[in-house]
Amino acid sequence: MTIRISGFNTGLDIDQIVKDLMSVKRQPLNKLNQQKTLIEWKREQYREISSKLVDFRNNKLFNYSMTSTLVAKKAVVTGDSAAVSVKAGTASAGEELTIEVIELAAAGKMVSGQAFNTTKTLKELKDDGDLAYNADPSGQVTFEINGKTIELDENSDTIATMIQKINAADAGVTAYLDSSTGKFSIRSKTTGAASSITYTDTDNLLANFNLTNTAGKDATVIINGITTTRSSNTFTENGMEITLNAVSTSESTIRIATDTDKIVDLVKSFINDYNSILDIVNKKLSEQRYRDYLPLTSEQKEEMSEKEIELWEEKAKSGLLRSDSILATMISEFRLAIISNVEVNGAEVNLTQYGIGTADYTQKGKLVILDEEKLRSAIENDLDTFIALFTQNSASSDQSASAPDSGLFRRLYHSAGRALDQLAQKAGINKFSADPDAAFSESSYMAEELRSLNSRIKQLNARLIIIENNYYKQFTAMEVAINRFNAQYAAMFGS
Repeated sequence: MTIRISGFNTGLDIDQIVKDLMSVKRQPLNKLNQQKTLIEWKREQYREISSKLVDFRNNKLFNYSMTSTLVAKKAVVTGDSAAVSVKAGTASAGEELTIEVIELAAAGKMVSGQAFNTTKTLKELKDDGDLAYNADPSGQVTFEINGKTIELDENSDTIATMIQKINAADAGVTAYLDSSTGKFSIRSKTTGAASSITYTDTDNLLANFNLTNTAGKDATVIINGITTTRSSNTFTENGMEITLNAVSTSESTIRIATDTDKIVDLVKSFINDYNSILDIVNKKLSEQRYRDYLPLTSEQKEEMSEKEIELWEEKAKSGLLRSDSILATMISEFRLAIISNVEVNGAEVNLTQYGIGTADYTQKGKLVILDEEKLRSAIENDLDTFIALFTQNSASSDQSASAPDSGLFRRLYHSAGRALDQLAQKAGINKFSADPDAAFSESSYMAEELRSLNSRIKQLNARLIIIENNYYKQFTAMEVAINRFNAQYAAMFGS
């Protein structure tokens, strides 16, 4: 350990002199730290872009690529549209049937015609002469609903808790107590003739409530001229999910049609997502680089305000991905994928046939709907070709950006995947994660660069410590020599 002595004898500020001398010696170290910071910033920007690219590829493009996403259908009901409501389900566009509701399906139910105080215990009601039933010696009262036993304690249970226990018994019914009238109802959870409620009044408790038991019934409908029944008011017919709402006043006609509005909205959503990725990446590729603005050293930061540091680092981080080869190649592939024809059943198809094109050159390849009516008309006239343009899988192993028979979504998916593979190899980003804070892999070119720099920084720091200690040793030796000289002088010439 080096003993440091301040300049008592010389009057020199040794600490400041050493600091100034070391400032020059630290320049190579500062440059290494700046190199390291620039690499870390660049890697961070790669990760920000890759997280958005993963979301675009693995979430948005993947969902868009599912044929069912683009095959949007809607059910159109004419005639008595109030009697039925319909969901297209798996029915094909063009499917049609007629339906008339003769009778709705109903659930079995029991309704009490006699009301009692719902807060008194069963025992209190019995003692008042309001209820008559049989309880066992321990005060237990039981009955069954749909084969499920409900056990009550006359000393603690009330009519209100009886309703709660019926609901908890998993008897396939829902019990309801009207607090205003004190009456209750028990209704089957299903509809149809099979939903009738059966009960066994074991201890004659239910007999006190004057229950009206109404059997469940099936719905009666006429479908395409055929009279039939259904146990539920909601059922599936020819892939359509039909719900009966009321008895018909006239026949209803159901037709399954292409939901052009929904498909156009999906196309617009894709265009927005695609343009967003282009915008983010193109800004980075053309961002100005300020080479005079290097990462600040800790000493430089001490002399600046937070706002000054923020503004400086904003320029220092600018342009780190300017003209980046990986991102530039990906954007070129994206644009090629979008403008190249797709071969569908032997015919060449492209976006312009659907009123979609690229904006002016200043927008750098962004898509825009030029003619929405043309888009709608083309979808309605030939939905299959439209779907193939976007989702068709190549019959070959060609995964290039212009694979002739590969749909646009597939081309973009593969191009984005190639870029993510290269970013993972170069920067160590997680090519499967859309998390902007996902950890970096240590097996990448940039990780190796950082390891090398860290090693050099560590070695240089150790060398600088030795140099600094040597400076102090030299100044300490000078102080000791002057102190000895002063002592000798005082001994020889002192008074």
